[in-house]
Amino acid sequence: MGQRPNCRSCNHCQTPEPAFGSSEQSWCQMRRLAIHPELAADLWCHHWTPRPPRLPSVDHAPVAIPLLANRQLALTDLLVAAS
Repeated sequence: MGQRPNCRSCNHCQTPEPAFGSSEQSWCQMRRLAIHPELAADLWCHHWTPRPPRLPSVDHAPVAIPLLANRQLALTDLLVAAS
């Protein structure tokens, strides 16, 4: 699936709960109609609005900082190997 708009990426589309072998249809809340899962990647309408991204939750635990934080990355070995 490319980056073009479709029902799967629309804020108005309610996708079914993911389950193995699930053939449940999505539901367009704007038009109030069911959308077959095989067609949801190809369909869109003028009511399409982007769905906010589903980002993973972030653990706010303290991060261990390495002792040698002032070291510079050595990229010269990579550049020599690539040429």
